[in-house]
Amino acid sequence: MFTALIADDEPLARVRMRSLLEAYSSEIEILGEASSGAQTIQKIHELDPDIVFLDIQMPDMDAFEVLKSLNEDDIPLIVFTTAYDNFALRAYEENVVDYLLKPIDPERLQATMGKLRKRMPHEEGLGVPADFSWDKFKELMSSSGLYMQRLQVKQSDRILLVNMDEVIRFQSEEKYTTAYTTTSQYIIDLTLVKLETRLDPRQFVRVHRAHLVAIDYIAEIRKNDAGRLCIVLRDKNRTQITVSRNFVKTVKSL
Repeated sequence: MFTALIADDEPLARVRMRSLLEAYSSEIEILGEASSGAQTIQKIHELDPDIVFLDIQMPDMDAFEVLKSLNEDDIPLIVFTTAYDNFALRAYEENVVDYLLKPIDPERLQATMGKLRKRMPHEEGLGVPADFSWDKFKELMSSSGLYMQRLQVKQSDRILLVNMDEVIRFQSEEKYTTAYTTTSQYIIDLTLVKLETRLDPRQFVRVHRAHLVAIDYIAEIRKNDAGRLCIVLRDKNRTQITVSRNFVKTVKSL
C-alpha cells in the first residue's frame, strides 16, 4: 500500500482530493494533510510518505521551492496539482510523476495511479493475478538466457570478458558507469537503467539512483550516523552506500 500526503492551501481542494482517493483506499493510505509549503516540508520529514499530491501555488512558497528545500534522496513521488497549465513544462523538468489540473477529473486521476504503480512495482496488491509467482517468473527469465552472464569491457584494442559473479557493484557518475569487481574497476558504456533490465534481479539490486549492487556482496544493512539506512559491502574497502528512500522497502525485503 502507498502512503500519501495531501498538500494544498485550500481546504476544499484537500477535501476533494481525499474524496477522489477513496476509490483507491485499498492502495493508498492518506497519512495527513498540509496547508502550506513549510508544513509540507515538515510533514514529509515526520511522516515519510511515498507520494505527495502537491499544490503548486501556496501562500508561503511554491512547490518548486518545497522540492529545492528537500534532500534529493528524501523527495517522495510527486504529483503536482494546480488550476493553471502554464507550469506543465517546468513540472516535468522536476521529474514529477504527473501533473493534474483542477478540477481534477476522476479518469485523469486513474491514469496517474497507473503511473504511480509503475514507479513502485515492488508493492503488493496492485492488480497482480492471484496465481502469479515472481520466483517462477524470474526462473523463466533466467532459463531463457535473457540475463547478462558476462560483461564486455573495451580496453584499447582488446575486449575483456568479466563474469557477472565477479562484479560487486555498478556506480553511475555523470556520463559514465563504473563496474567494480573483486580485483579491478572498469568504465563501461551501459547506463544503470539498461543494466537493471539486463541483470538477474536475484543477483543485483538497485539501492540508489547511482548505485546497483550485487546482493551476495552485501555484508550488512544498518543505519548510518545520520539515521539513514545504508548497506556495507563485502569488499576490501567495506564500502558504505546510503539507500535512497525509494529503494528502502526493496532493500529491507532482501
